[in-house]
Amino acid sequence: MNLSLLLLLLIILTALVFWLGVKLFVYKSRFKELNLEREKSSQSLSEHQNRIEELEADIKKKLKKARNVHQRMLPDKLAEPDGYFISDYYQPAEYIGGDYYNVFKIDHGAMDPFFDQYLVYFFDVSGHGIDSTLLSIFVNDSIENYFKLRHNPGEKISTRELMNYIDQRYQKEDFPDDYLVCLFIAVLDRKKNTLSYSSGGFQYPIYKLDQEESLEEINIGGLPISTALGALKDQREEHSVDFDKNNTLMLSTDGLLEQSNGSELYFEKLQKLLKKYKFLPVPFLKDLICSDFYNFTNNSPGEDDITFLLVQRPEGEILNFNLAGEERAAKESKILEFINQNLWSEHKFLETLKNIIDELLENTKLELKIKAFNNQQLLMLSLENINNYESWDSLLNNYPDLTSITEKDLNMTENDRAEISFNREEIYFSHNSSNNRIYLMLIKDNNLS
Repeated sequence: MNLSLLLLLLIILTALVFWLGVKLFVYKSRFKELNLEREKSSQSLSEHQNRIEELEADIKKKLKKARNVHQRMLPDKLAEPDGYFISDYYQPAEYIGGDYYNVFKIDHGAMDPFFDQYLVYFFDVSGHGIDSTLLSIFVNDSIENYFKLRHNPGEKISTRELMNYIDQRYQKEDFPDDYLVCLFIAVLDRKKNTLSYSSGGFQYPIYKLDQEESLEEINIGGLPISTALGALKDQREEHSVDFDKNNTLMLSTDGLLEQSNGSELYFEKLQKLLKKYKFLPVPFLKDLICSDFYNFTNNSPGEDDITFLLVQRPEGEILNFNLAGEERAAKESKILEFINQNLWSEHKFLETLKNIIDELLENTKLELKIKAFNNQQLLMLSLENINNYESWDSLLNNYPDLTSITEKDLNMTENDRAEISFNREEIYFSHNSSNNRIYLMLIKDNNLS
């Protein structure tokens, strides 16, 4: 090969090497740029992710505060008339809900000796968020204003008039058309033992339990409060139900009754449960309903707020003791005497129950309101902590064998309905929603059902 050809090949090879070097430099530069862009993108993505997490934490924090506000709106305790027992349950579907309920004694001022009336109400407003809480505040404020501005002590209270008042105030506020308020308002008259009520917006009935008769469904119906419907003056009628002894009323918003497990609605199962266990005092009936419901939903909280009230007028002896003040010792002796008189001396847990009461009575810091109930089947004590002195935890720790229905493994029948046999082999324990009241129950007859 001659020299010129070699020189030409060398020049071509040198040019090729140079070109490859330039390309490699360009690729390295581009790779470095892409790597920097990727790092910037990754950093930006990380910053966005951190910002999203911060926003989520802030929203949860605010919703938690909103839930605390909503929880404070709910009554710490419900007014309970002499001769009656009331039990309640509430579980929001989300952080905050749209359901609300209350029971309070109606103030008749100087005319109080001639009246013994309680306002009982519950409602369900649209949605489950902050807007629902604001609507709940509005309804409660309207009820409070009615008794401040419209009701004179001694006057007959018309639930229809009260519904009209709330409706008219609602229309003036011009709420959006897609908002609804489903509302049930009743007056429980203890002197007449009647429940007069007006209602609007509920598709499911309330239930009346009678120890001698089958379960009665009371269709409350009516149209909800809504700007889409306009003011419905005097269209929600007032009805009345006799509240005889051995009667229990179950009042519920739709959340409990319309919950489905995929094949059936809970209200179909609930009716069977109420018929079978209507003999129970309402605190324990409430616990059984909750246990059965969460078995039904496989412990799912449900798609709607779960709210219900049980109001019971039992047949039997009911005594009330306020354990405070100078007559404490005399009242303590009456309580123990009541227990001795109404339980057979051979009852397995008679001494245990007396020991529990003795332990509470020895605590002079504790002011107690004791409501004792006795009939042929059972004895129940309601113990209300008046001065909020913490005592229940230590009490329960000292008596770990107390049976709570909500913590008990329930036997399930073929149709998945909770079954429990109440007998003399256990002391049954329950508490109210605010945990300032506990209930102790002893069964007199074995295998009560």
